[in-house]
Amino acid sequence: MAQLRHLTRAPITEAVIDLRSRLDSGFDVNQFRVLKDGVGYEDPKEINVFEFGMHLQPGKSPESHQVNHGVIGWRFTSKDGKQVVQFRKDGFTFSRLAPYTHWDEVFAEASRLYRLYAEVAAPEEVTRPAVRYINRLLFPEAEVGDFSPFLAAPPVFPRGEKVFLTGFLNQIQVQDPDSLICATIIQTVQNGATEPGQVPVILDLDVYDARSCPPTPEVVLPRFAALREAKIGIFWKYYG
Repeated sequence: MAQLRHLTRAPITEAVIDLRSRLDSGFDVNQFRVLKDGVGYEDPKEINVFEFGMHLQPGKSPESHQVNHGVIGWRFTSKDGKQVVQFRKDGFTFSRLAPYTHWDEVFAEASRLYRLYAEVAAPEEVTRPAVRYINRLLFPEAEVGDFSPFLAAPPVFPRGEKVFLTGFLNQIQVQDPDSLICATIIQTVQNGATEPGQVPVILDLDVYDARSCPPTPEVVLPRFAALREAKIGIFWKYYG
């Protein structure tokens, strides 16, 4: 069993608190713009969605198409650029970029902003509360011919003469049978490393509850305690 311990310098590059939601079909997303004063961040920016596609048919030239879905929400960024919140017609997302502080502070700010979102958008339900933590782990290059001393679930590759592992990408999805909490776990080597002698490995943990629930802050926000605990447990099982 992995040993849980506190890291004084957490390797978190981005922490995300996300709530997918369903709004009334007639809701005008431009109402989010008036939340500028309540949010207290920089001027909001539109979130636009464009869909691109390619149609291939035997004997004919490829045909491309694009669909402009227009503005689906608004993005606010803190003055220091470390915190970003999105108010969208399909949900709410709060991101804390490095340096990460601590859960109580990050979750308190996300909770404050979600209450603004819920008050204006009046969502009908929340369909996927989630926490996502993207960790960047630095390992000594001279020692990572074999990742097993560093990762509990390292990549496996056939050994042979003059064969070196230069990269890997591993993704799995799991579900806890008791809590029904799900997780998508990605491990990969980050390309373009800037630290000489170090190999940066990304450990991306997306932990979520696929069960819908009432959108009121008093109901949905307490569910994040279990998601956080699950995230901590998964981190130490992979980096233990």
